[in-house]
Amino acid sequence: MSPPQGQATAASQAQHSSISSSQGLRPESLSESQTEAAARIYLDLLTELQNSASGESSASIAHRCIFLYTRYVFGSVPLCHEASLRATVGRFFEVEQHSPCEDALDIYRRALACLSSENEYSAIEKLRSLTLLLALCAAVSYAVPESLLPTKHLTAPLFVKTTRELLHLYHDYDLEHPESSSLTIRMFLSSAIQTSTGTNGVAFHILNEAGLIAMRMRLYCEASLEGRDPIEQQILRNAFWQLYVCDKTVLVMGGRPVSIHETLFDTQLSLNPSSPSPVTLFEYGPELDGADIEGRLLEGFHIIRRLWAMAARVIRGMESRSIGHTDKFTELYQEDMADLSKAYFEVITLTNCFPGWDLSPAALSPDTDCREIDKGLDDVLQRQKTSYLISLHSIKLFVLNSAISCNMTQIVGLSAAPLSLAMRIIELAQDFFNVLETIPFLHLQAEGEQCAEKIRRVGSLLLELAHNYDEEVVTSRASQCVQRSVNLLVRLNSKASDGVGGLI
Repeated sequence: MSPPQGQATAASQAQHSSISSSQGLRPESLSESQTEAAARIYLDLLTELQNSASGESSASIAHRCIFLYTRYVFGSVPLCHEASLRATVGRFFEVEQHSPCEDALDIYRRALACLSSENEYSAIEKLRSLTLLLALCAAVSYAVPESLLPTKHLTAPLFVKTTRELLHLYHDYDLEHPESSSLTIRMFLSSAIQTSTGTNGVAFHILNEAGLIAMRMRLYCEASLEGRDPIEQQILRNAFWQLYVCDKTVLVMGGRPVSIHETLFDTQLSLNPSSPSPVTLFEYGPELDGADIEGRLLEGFHIIRRLWAMAARVIRGMESRSIGHTDKFTELYQEDMADLSKAYFEVITLTNCFPGWDLSPAALSPDTDCREIDKGLDDVLQRQKTSYLISLHSIKLFVLNSAISCNMTQIVGLSAAPLSLAMRIIELAQDFFNVLETIPFLHLQAEGEQCAEKIRRVGSLLLELAHNYDEEVVTSRASQCVQRSVNLLVRLNSKASDGVGGLI
């Protein structure tokens, strides 16, 4: 997690070779027309960035986006190699200044040179690295507030547009010869588009494409990672598990078809949660133990994964039993009510399983530099803790609502009395909003539209409760909670607030 001005070392750059190279398959070169189109898109990007950035260099913006990603936007698990990203900035943005004597043809030739094959880097690898960097910048620009990225409103749409144009140039090749960037580019694009539009159609289509690529790569099987570069292995492993969590979330909340599920695998799920020989993806400096930090991040992430996986298992199991036939996305239809209850209480036990973090030595030091190091570490840990808390408290509500809908409230240890169930929903909703209001607001913003969608869903449940009950105590408290949800969505500047706010 080096500052924006940090540079990647030559060793770090060389370490991250392509998936194709690691398997003995040299990527094909770009065609002449593809290279020329990429050069034009790249030059248009530089021109528009210079016009939009109010004096800030393109390299500075890109480095800043990388820094913000490693601090706030990475979510629960890293999906990029920081040193490689910074090397890409150096390759494409730190050579952008040109002599006033240079004519348009010279500038164009220099752009072509940036994209041409060179030593161990093929043209397709360079294009993929640039597309990945811009996809990350797009996701970051839409997630963080203007106070952290003053140019965001001008540059965010530009990053999305350019990423999509570049990906289109090699889209077919990318599908035939996928590697880690094939997944992460689509994940970043999906996040940026969902946040920018407040709608799900395009974003979900792109995310599903990432899931289908992961399935074609058979990333659910540990053997699929054999022979790959260690950094590529780490990113593929993390990306698969992140996509797995996304699809378990869909099984809980609905909204789109899933592409990653155990019943769709052609073998047992054997991908290990962590690598036997892990490598660090972010840069931490000599003051911090990067391997220990990312090891703990993985531990916390897989608790979040287990939360969503178990919640999906319980909800789909209840729904399957309630409608009297099997669901292809559940294995629980043969299990009895006691098994469902045990699965639910496993969710509850995960409440106290999130890893604790000891104060780093920097926290005890009066030195300003040490305190800044500790602040950076705190931001990373708070970012993941935010994801955990939002997941935990929203899951409790979604499972209870499903139990009520399926007339199986005994599974969650409650009677079927309507008033007591209504009050329990309100109690859990109040816990949810109380937790959200204690989280540093910047970290809620960094959660993006996924957080807003959970808030909107909770608000919709409460709105339905307020409309369907005659008891004053229920309607008044539910309405108060709905207003809290709208207030949060408005503060987050989410377009999802329109859906709830318009119904009050």
